[in-house]
Amino acid sequence: MLIFFLAGTVLVLAMIIFSRTLWVPSGMIERLSKKKWFQNHWLSGGYLFGINALYFGTTICLLFLPIFTNIPYLHLVLMFLATIVSIFTWSAFSTAWTGSFKNRLKMALTGSSFYLILALIMVIQWVSVKPLYPNEDTFMRALGWMLGFFVSAVAFSVCFIFTGFLGKRSARV
Repeated sequence: MLIFFLAGTVLVLAMIIFSRTLWVPSGMIERLSKKKWFQNHWLSGGYLFGINALYFGTTICLLFLPIFTNIPYLHLVLMFLATIVSIFTWSAFSTAWTGSFKNRLKMALTGSSFYLILALIMVIQWVSVKPLYPNEDTFMRALGWMLGFFVSAVAFSVCFIFTGFLGKRSARV
């Protein structure tokens, strides 16, 4: 498990470092950049919020798939693919959106706040873990909430970095 964690960390850092050369679908960028509503930081941030929620919900639903199959490590492959798709989407949003740096940060914070809300929910659940029956060991449940917080916080950070700092800017205001 530690190897997968370290490999994922290295992959995400490499994608951040080489984000300028990261391939993004040009058709998606052209369609988004031509939309007038997309250049409004609140609307594009809300759209990104919705896409993040959709990707998260789809991934959670797909993670029930390994229950019905005998394919080992399918959940790890699904989480890896969800991460890659999310990073490509964030990169496309970053490339398609133009505006001032201040508005770009507003858009990035609005869009990535889905993961911030999720991280706060995870912290609340983690802190309030109580035994369901007498003498229950709550360590594994608390560990799950802690790992959920970690994953949500990393997703928030990477989404905010990609959409807020790695795109083209028209003016620094």
